[in-house]
Amino acid sequence: MTPDASHVLDDLSLFSDLGTDPPRCYQQDGRLKVRMVRNGEEIELSFRNNNGISERSIENGQTCNHVSYRALLASEGFGNLRQWQDHQRRALNALKHDFENRIPVSGILSGDGQELDVDAFDEYLASQPSHQERSVKVMLIDGPAGIGKTRFIEFLARLRAEHYYVRRRPLILHVQSRGRVLTFLQDLIAYSLQSLRLSVTFDQIPVLVRYGLVTLAIDGFDELADPNGYDLAWSQVNDLVDQVRGAGSIILAGRETFIGRERIRNSIKSLTTHDDLGVLTLQPPPFDVASQWLQRRGAAMPEYADDLFEPHSFALRPFFLAQLRQLSSTMKLDPSTGGDLLTALVDAMIEREALKFGRVVDDVLNEGQRRNYVRTLLREVARFIADDQTESIDRTMLSWTVEMAFPEGIDQDVLGILKNRSSTIAFLENDDTPRHLRFSHSKLLNYFLCENVVHAVIDGDLPKYVRRNLFGADFLATFSDFVSHMARKSPDLVGSFFGAALTEAKGYLEIDRGARNLGAMLLTMLPSMEGLGELILGNIVADEALIRGTAPPAEIDRITVRQLDIQSADTGSLVFSNSRVDTLTVDDMTLVSPSIPLPKRLQYRKSTATSDRFFVDHERITSWLDSHGRSI
Repeated sequence: MTPDASHVLDDLSLFSDLGTDPPRCYQQDGRLKVRMVRNGEEIELSFRNNNGISERSIENGQTCNHVSYRALLASEGFGNLRQWQDHQRRALNALKHDFENRIPVSGILSGDGQELDVDAFDEYLASQPSHQERSVKVMLIDGPAGIGKTRFIEFLARLRAEHYYVRRRPLILHVQSRGRVLTFLQDLIAYSLQSLRLSVTFDQIPVLVRYGLVTLAIDGFDELADPNGYDLAWSQVNDLVDQVRGAGSIILAGRETFIGRERIRNSIKSLTTHDDLGVLTLQPPPFDVASQWLQRRGAAMPEYADDLFEPHSFALRPFFLAQLRQLSSTMKLDPSTGGDLLTALVDAMIEREALKFGRVVDDVLNEGQRRNYVRTLLREVARFIADDQTESIDRTMLSWTVEMAFPEGIDQDVLGILKNRSSTIAFLENDDTPRHLRFSHSKLLNYFLCENVVHAVIDGDLPKYVRRNLFGADFLATFSDFVSHMARKSPDLVGSFFGAALTEAKGYLEIDRGARNLGAMLLTMLPSMEGLGELILGNIVADEALIRGTAPPAEIDRITVRQLDIQSADTGSLVFSNSRVDTLTVDDMTLVSPSIPLPKRLQYRKSTATSDRFFVDHERITSWLDSHGRSI
């Protein structure tokens, strides 16, 4: 690829020493020649007819021949890619252990649906046909928070540097936002170059990219917000696309809720029909792969939380698996419950998210306030979804929800940044409905709904979803784990909720489901009330409730439960009177109260059976309960 005279001057002016005359271009003996000062020495470049270039020192007449203009730009006197490769290889050598022990992550390629890991992705990029004249390739690497986008690019950069002399593939300049608000993209490029201790300057990078010598990877593009939105970020990428037309390639990485093929097409106006646009969507590893990775590192996949690790679950993302490994090694998990695990993963992601808002936000909100903002926002999102009896939230409504979670008296510019970044907040992913987001797992929705209902009821606010919806087993199971963890962490909070919910339930009029949902939560949280005072429940009605673990001594008077699930629970210390249970769900590990009321139907779940057994016969129900603790 040989440029014309105007392009030569534009390119080489960026490599000319500052404070010297600009490069001069002229024709001599039918050849294009350029004189310039580079690294303190005046040189003459002579473009030969066979696309070769002679580089001659004016001072001593020494000549160096290059087979092409591209080779000139890669040479020691210009881009010095030999130095680049050496510095990058050394810098990334620290990743060798991580690279060899990495959590296997691959991505699905748009179009043909190929599944590519880092090595295969490197091969894919190298195998693509040459650019059309004056075109550009843009490759998106997207995926949810914690999926490993940054590591994926780091490993790609290491592969390119490690095998540069053999494969001669473009080196990767990994540009990371590092949570900073975008002022100029050149600032981020300059920082990355400085980190590698390279002699190349930020303004020379587009030239090296244009001739296929370097691939620019902009990581965390979703974090490059300014107070007015993402217009500045998109505008600068637009300019960059124009600057690298030729053999240029750009990688943009960010959360899938922010970037995507349509968003890129609509926002990067400089892209044409001749340009290539591809998307690699990273996927969490399969359960068996994740389990084997943990086992090799002395950790185990928790059996009590199998439903949390269903295919494509957020808990299978590399960030969470790494957290699980650390938690297992430090023995922070209670092996009897999944509540600690879910809470630990949520806490870890919130800690991570609090570091990604950028300096403008960090200067106004301390880390604790940022963590509290994230929690409050997700609680309000969960409340909106539950109130609306839907599974997702519109992006516009999400932006409005930010105002409800936003600390009072904070600068409006900060509010603008938080609104801009709301669609990229961790725990949310794209919904099938356009412009809508949903929680990436039902347990996350239920978790933040638990947080919301506890704080709301304590504050004397009974949300619409409590009054209108029917709390089922999924929510109650998460609620049981949540209050169990909170009882150890903040017993006063659990005690306050229990008292407020009991008072509200007793005085509640039977006009909707509010009293029954409150009753379900009160029964479900009994095992978490150990040591929190005398427990008396009376005049309680619940459609569905469950009890897990061991219930402390409590008086249960005049309660009515349509369906009570006490699988593997010890309810022997509960004292029932004047109460009714329509359906009681049990298993072999269940211990019932001596005074438990005789249910109309017994649902027996035997571990070795493929289906449940239902008893409606009075004698069979009585016999089973008597053999598990009932004595009246």
